[in-house]
Amino acid sequence: MAFFEREFIEIKRENYKMEIVGTLKCSVEQEDVRQYIIAAVKKEKRAIVGGVIIILVMWFLAAVPVLGELVWSNKPDPHLGPGTIMLEVIFCLIALYVTVLSVKAISNSKRIIATADPDSPEQIKANASDAIIWKQKKQWEMCYSHDLVPLESAAKGQPVFLEDGPLYTNRMLVFRRMNASERFLREREEIQLSEYAASLMKARTQTNEPLMVYLDIDKLDSGVYGHAAGKVLGMALPASELEGIAVFSGDSAATLNGSANEFVVAFAGDGARLDRIEAMLRADKTLSGFLSGTAICRSGAREPLVADGTIRNGELTCAAGHSLSFCAAGFNDAWKQMKS
Repeated sequence: MAFFEREFIEIKRENYKMEIVGTLKCSVEQEDVRQYIIAAVKKEKRAIVGGVIIILVMWFLAAVPVLGELVWSNKPDPHLGPGTIMLEVIFCLIALYVTVLSVKAISNSKRIIATADPDSPEQIKANASDAIIWKQKKQWEMCYSHDLVPLESAAKGQPVFLEDGPLYTNRMLVFRRMNASERFLREREEIQLSEYAASLMKARTQTNEPLMVYLDIDKLDSGVYGHAAGKVLGMALPASELEGIAVFSGDSAATLNGSANEFVVAFAGDGARLDRIEAMLRADKTLSGFLSGTAICRSGAREPLVADGTIRNGELTCAAGHSLSFCAAGFNDAWKQMKS
């Protein structure tokens, strides 16, 4: 089963102000993208039915003045007076305006349905980012005020704020319907996101050193100290903060030559994400009781570590054909405990 990984800018809004939380890598299975496209088609079909119903209802309401005077009236000689004619013209103009808008929306929905193909590799790849956002809205344990913006879109200066729902096909239409204040606010936010994405891309031209965490084996107080190390760090770091991060672990070189007794866990990924992880670890007072003298550092030191795997969808998973390490099991046990 194919996986698609995409990177996003995580934002949150409070009191109508946007705050950039940082970057977040997320992955989605090919089947999830297929389900997303199928859900999008169903939504567009419902939109077509809704559009037809709106058109029928509006023209029925437009005909009410005439029906009231000529059909439903108990007058012996029913006729249309100037007031009724004026009211009928107004109602017909309103119905015509709504019909034009609905026909445009229906045409757009038909175009989407005609071109949507859940089995097309090109469409699956193109819709991976939107599928992740769609899945996040349904399943992830994120506050409603949090949202994800595709990093690639922000870096290119493309429209990034979308209405909720599959395919997000009406992005520009929604933007046009905003009032002047809302449009100004969104434009400012998109500029802010574009500048953040540009600075992030520039920073990534530099080499990213892995984040090394050295834990005192004696302080871990466990026969299987690799599992204990993973659990201690898992309790300090929510899985969402580690999405897409690769994890390595093992005894340090100093431990193997007898000059220390420490266990190392290393995190590898983009620099901005590692900076956030490092800040969280340094702020965790509970974790400080388990650190060795080397503590936390960004270093390319050659430690004899083995790959534990990569965090995807809230779980540390290893490569196919490999057994889950004690350290990886410790991370997963910690996150399960946090959820219970």
